Parts: sequence; C-alpha cells; structure tokens
Amino acid sequence: MTMKVAVIGAGLSGLTLSKELQKKGLSVDIFDKARGVGGRMSSRRTSWGYIDHGTQYFTVKHPLFQEFLQDYDSVISVWEGKFARWQEGKLTPILPENPRYVASVGMNNLCKSMGLEVRLQTRIMGLEKSTFWTLIDDNGQKYSDYNFVVVTAPPAQTYDLLKSHSNIASSIESLNMYACFSLMMIPATKVNLSFDGVEFPQHPVLGWVAMNDSKPWRGEKGAIVMQSNFGWAEDNLEENRDVLTEIMKKNTEDIFKVKFGENLYESLHLWRYALPVRSNEKGYYLDEDNGIGVCGDWCLKGKVESAFLSSYYLAEKLSNL
Repeated sequence: MTMKVAVIGAGLSGLTLSKELQKKGLSVDIFDKARGVGGRMSSRRTSWGYIDHGTQYFTVKHPLFQEFLQDYDSVISVWEGKFARWQEGKLTPILPENPRYVASVGMNNLCKSMGLEVRLQTRIMGLEKSTFWTLIDDNGQKYSDYNFVVVTAPPAQTYDLLKSHSNIASSIESLNMYACFSLMMIPATKVNLSFDGVEFPQHPVLGWVAMNDSKPWRGEKGAIVMQSNFGWAEDNLEENRDVLTEIMKKNTEDIFKVKFGENLYESLHLWRYALPVRSNEKGYYLDEDNGIGVCGDWCLKGKVESAFLSSYYLAEKLSNL
C-alpha cells in the first residue's frame, strides 16, 4: 500500500518535501492558505512588475542545496548589485562573502518552477485521527485517509495544530520568531538610490532597503523595498499602519538623501513570523508513532537553504519508514 502524506504549507520547505517524497513513490497532497506558493519567498504582483516583499536573496553553502538548484538554472541567477552596510551613521560599500542568488521575475518563481499541484486558499484549522488522519479546513471541509501529516508552518501555528495530537507540540511551544514589516513602493517619478541593497544592523527602524528593479526581470519603474528591523517591528505590532509607513519612508529619505513624492503603488506587509529568535539545530521533528512530522527553515537557521535542508532530511527519513 502506498503511503499517503498530507503536507501543510507550500513554501520552499513544503514543496521540497513533497517533491522528494513523490520521487520515492509516495502519494502527496499539499495545502496552503495563500493564493500562491512561496511562503516567505513570496513576491507581490503589481501592474508594474513583481516586488519581492519577503526573502530578498539567498546564498548557497551546502552541496545538497547546490545540487538541487542545478535543476533550476533557468530561473536562478546571481544578483549583481551594489551593496552597502549602514554603520556609524554612514553607508559603507561591501562585497558579499558569498554570491547572492535570486529567482528571475520574482523570488517565488523558484517555487513555481517546481511544478507541483497545490490546493491553494485552503486554511487547515484542525486534525482528526482514527485509523488515518483527516484534515479540516476553515470551511469545515474534510480531507481524509492520510498515513502521515507534515506541518511546515511557523512554530506558533504548528503548535496550534498539533497540541492535541503529538508531543512535538511541547517541544516547539517555547520557540519564538521575530516579526518584520515590509514596505513596497513604486514612486511615480523614479528615485535612484545610491546602492541596490543595504543592510542596517544597528539602525533603530530599518533592517534592509533595496532597489527591487536591480534584480532580473522586475520592471523598470524603480520599485523600492524597505524592511524594518526585528526589534522595531515587535515594538510596533499594534501601531497604525499608515504611521509606520511614514516612519519607514522618512528614515529611508534621510539616509539616502532623497525625497519621495506620489507613488504608483504602496503597500505595507507584516511578516508576523519572519525569522527564528534562536537557531535550532533539530533539523526536523518526527512523531513516528502518531504519523506526524514538522519541518521548515526555523528547524535550522531560518534561511532559504535551511528550508530546503530541513525538508530534504525529513523526506529521507519518511521514505525509509
């Protein structure tokens, strides 16, 4: 009998896990609450091109991740940008230690290129177990007969799903993640910043600012992405979004000595679970007796490569059960 697996989440972790399990002959159904795949690798579609409002780039260190990406050479390229770091009150040019990779058109294009069928706009709210697992969505619809359920959501959401079903829940209950605000903006009159990507390790508000259009195939209107630092985001979760938008814009104007006017597009997005507070070396979680698994970038170091490795290791384990 073929093992049937339900995967909750269609970010890189959930898609990698599903792809690896299908290669090994397992039956997999993927569920995601969003309108598209990618998770925090998502890109916002606008009339003027895609804007990367989540993951800005990724690096490659592990040979398994490098091997995986060889199948997606046509959609992956090095971001040949000018980078800087804001330190001691000024912008200092930097040369990244490792190449910074991006997917063409939008960061989520890597996930789209994996070619997996996903049941989108389906928020799984509960689980039931008899002989097999049943998933229940927010409309009360049920999806049944699964031998295994794998959750790839952030720790808080994973805990809510599993707290009545597995001791995995108690293992992740105390794992916290930082929030991050991401402001997307396309000025009516293009504003050229002095660098394509800037890190802000010590700024009171900002964590990152980038010229989105400096990446391949993202339009020519001058889209700018401003991301907050984690501490400021945590302190302002309940603040009025218009107020936060103006604060982020004003800080960016002051640093780059520019002035923003009218915008063709402007949107502030909150990533409530952006990065784990602490690195976790667990890799993945598995409750073999109850048929439950958990993987995701937060199971390692919170990076894109972490998402891949966590799911790859869990897929190897599940396929050998």
